[in-house]
Amino acid sequence: MKPIAPAEINDVVVRFARIALKGAAQWIDVEPLAGSKATECFDNVDKAIGANGGKAIMGWIVWEKPGVWLEAEHHALWAQAGGTWRDVTPTVNGETRVVFVPDDEAVRTHPRFGLPSRYMVISNDPLAVDAVKKAQKMMLVRAEILAAGGISEQLMPKAQIAHDRFTHALSAIDAKLRGAN
Repeated sequence: MKPIAPAEINDVVVRFARIALKGAAQWIDVEPLAGSKATECFDNVDKAIGANGGKAIMGWIVWEKPGVWLEAEHHALWAQAGGTWRDVTPTVNGETRVVFVPDDEAVRTHPRFGLPSRYMVISNDPLAVDAVKKAQKMMLVRAEILAAGGISEQLMPKAQIAHDRFTHALSAIDAKLRGAN
């Protein structure tokens, strides 16, 4: 089960945005431009600016694994010349609006990859807590990769182990959620 856009900007989302992201959560409509690709927000925004002017707005898109965690993924929006913000990147799940937290300090440090995601567990379930810890560990490895300028032979095994551990923890929580339905 993939994370989805939160159903509402509730107290938990507001607290996550304020504490983890130091900003305010807001709804943004998703209006992909022709040729925009899911998960390629930086390229999509660069193309929108190149074709139409405007500028990039950096920040975080908030996803929820319902009842388990909130995740902030580094994201870019397109600010049109008139100032209107638009998310030109289609979502994996087809959402028509997303929760976005602007952050001027969330600058791109790599031409292809965003900053490491941030997580907040919203469940007391030990499997959920374990999955978030493993996700955070995986993001620390990603930060190392970004700081090194890319993946290297030295970092590849560490990255693979972190990914495998997170995938295993994610499978466990998904299996438990399927059993609860």
